[in-house]
Amino acid sequence: MKTLKYIVIAAAAALVFASCNNDPKLSGIESESMRIAYGYKGAVAAYPKPWNCTDYQFSYKSNNEDIVLVDEKYGTLTTEGLGSTTVTVTCGSYSVDVPVEVYTDIPEEIWGYQIGDLIQDKLSNGLNGLWEFNKRHAMEATVGKDLVPHYPDSNGSRGPVSDDGYDWLTGFHPFDGAILTKYNACFELYCNLTSSLVYTFMIDAMRPSATSDNRYTTFLNWNQDNAADQYIYWRKDGCFQFGGSGDYRSGSEYFSNDKWFRMVFLMDQPNGIQKVFANGEKILDVASPNGTGFLPFTDMVLLNGDNDGDDAPLYYTTVAVWDRALTDAEVATLGEPVTY
Repeated sequence: MKTLKYIVIAAAAALVFASCNNDPKLSGIESESMRIAYGYKGAVAAYPKPWNCTDYQFSYKSNNEDIVLVDEKYGTLTTEGLGSTTVTVTCGSYSVDVPVEVYTDIPEEIWGYQIGDLIQDKLSNGLNGLWEFNKRHAMEATVGKDLVPHYPDSNGSRGPVSDDGYDWLTGFHPFDGAILTKYNACFELYCNLTSSLVYTFMIDAMRPSATSDNRYTTFLNWNQDNAADQYIYWRKDGCFQFGGSGDYRSGSEYFSNDKWFRMVFLMDQPNGIQKVFANGEKILDVASPNGTGFLPFTDMVLLNGDNDGDDAPLYYTTVAVWDRALTDAEVATLGEPVTY
């Protein structure tokens, strides 16, 4: 009986060994088309043929990374934009294109409106720079030169080039990119201005209360080495100000934390004009041809730069610069952030 028992065990072991070494070979790749909602993740719908084949390793490649990104090894999808594309799945000599459609239930009047598109369609005259903080390439320019990020060194200057000074996230619009800066981070912004005293800046920004209560938050510094005080900024009392102490500011408590504002600052020094708009409303309209408020900008300024710590974290989602002063009607075209 003991001998028979060992024979049975040995036979069973032989069967297991044989099954492990006789897995069916891959004979193809089966797939299904996919629909995935924007903002969600998924796995590419591709399977081995036959279904019980285990001796294979797929690789994945997106054929339009503006619509979906895909993990090369694991096939995890991340949506980037709306539309249709394919993901190519490959193993050895076998390959298949998996159709992928990214859709949204957000109404078209919401997802169809992006300020960067509006600027390029209706306000392209004199547009020298547009930055939209794309998810994969946050510093990449839509128009003009890429931003160059810096993070401070021990001397308090603008610091070395570094991506450590910001985190990427979604903006107020579901298809917009944004960044959240860190304390003292700054970004080289190239204006390419014909005249250092005629220009317009538009900046979509939000100040988070968690880190910015009772602090100043900086938009622009004219000094390229970050060796001077900020020039365009939100004061801690809710005012908007440009220039140094005693220059021009809006009323206190105008700006609140945790809310997006579209700031438009324009200058036309030859005609003695300086105007500031917030969410389409004119909050400053001053003329001072000889005042320090008419500080000329150079070809490069620092976004979010300040020399003494008045650059608390800010969210940025769109920044644009024009080589001219926009008219009031053009500023009205920009309007205010459309949230969803």
